[in-house]
Amino acid sequence: GGSCEVKSYAPHTETSADALAERLLSAKSVVVVPGYGLAVAKAQYAVAEIASKLRARGVKAQFAIHPVAGRMPGQLNVLLAE
Repeated sequence: GGSCEVKSYAPHTETSADALAERLLSAKSVVVVPGYGLAVAKAQYAVAEIASKLRARGVKAQFAIHPVAGRMPGQLNVLLAE
């Protein structure tokens, strides 16, 4: 048998889709910082729909771009424009 290496990760909080939905709906303000995974998954339309539904319920939903996000310059700007 081989040896099993145990990796140490930074502290994090695991959640579920249902728990996240509850937290989003109970929030006063939500900031979405999309990353490369959103682009790969082509999830910009789903995220835009979530933001629209949150706004309709009175939640202040905004988007932000991390200064070093994306693998191509302007990539996330294009996604957010869609």
